[in-house]
Amino acid sequence: MNIIRIKSALILFAVTLSSAALAQQKLRLGDNAALRYWAAFSVMQDAGISAQQAKELNLILDGTAPYKDLSYRDLVERNALALNVMARGTTLANCNWGLDYDLRDQTPVEYARKSLELGRLNVLYAFHLSLTGDKDGSVRALAAGERFSNDVAAGGSLFAALVAKDLLVNHFRAIEGLSHLAQFSSSQRSQLLKAVAGLGPSSLDWQAAIKRELKVQDRPDWQTPLQSISRNYIAALDNPSVLPDLEQTIASAPPDLRDVIPNPKRVLEEKRDLDNQLQRIRALLQ
Repeated sequence: MNIIRIKSALILFAVTLSSAALAQQKLRLGDNAALRYWAAFSVMQDAGISAQQAKELNLILDGTAPYKDLSYRDLVERNALALNVMARGTTLANCNWGLDYDLRDQTPVEYARKSLELGRLNVLYAFHLSLTGDKDGSVRALAAGERFSNDVAAGGSLFAALVAKDLLVNHFRAIEGLSHLAQFSSSQRSQLLKAVAGLGPSSLDWQAAIKRELKVQDRPDWQTPLQSISRNYIAALDNPSVLPDLEQTIASAPPDLRDVIPNPKRVLEEKRDLDNQLQRIRALLQ
């Protein structure tokens, strides 16, 4: 009888553990912001911004051209659902794009391109809301856009980090432009500052992005020089003064390997620009 009871208890314990594991798995899947972002991508309509529109958007963000709601109103209104779904995703703490780096240089990066389209739409949406009198809605869109932009780089390579950086800077410039036009209240500024603070001291993990970028370049004859390049690249991101050493290491690598190494000077410039933009927006919102 005792043996039967023990076996029953063990079976019950195993079933309990299995149920708990399944529940935990469901929780993880349901709490993944990337799934919400993919859902947002699926309902985007005519979201691709042309090269000319991207140029115009940059002029708007630089403050050298006015935002013309008539030009973008229909576009952002058609994509209100996609932007809503995206904003809901930003309330989740976990973002896992499920990238398979065993595919090496074939690892899909389409999500980053889609993110660039959606993030640019969100900037236009914030301008649209502000000009139609919904300043609270505009602030919510900007705050969500910052979190989404940061999530774009989660677990990604350098390409994803550069897209995330571009979107973050676009949102920062939109905040700066609208803060002058719309005169945000103290509570609205506080909401935006909280979103900026949530990005952390430097927002993007450039070191991790470079490690993933170089990891896909894994030919046997590249292993030794690639290790030296990776080590010096990480060091240069922490301390730009060692950039000449990194450039020398890259110059001494095999020519075909040199061709696939991201330009370190440009990467450091992008990192420095983001750091400067972060400081600027924090000072503006204080």
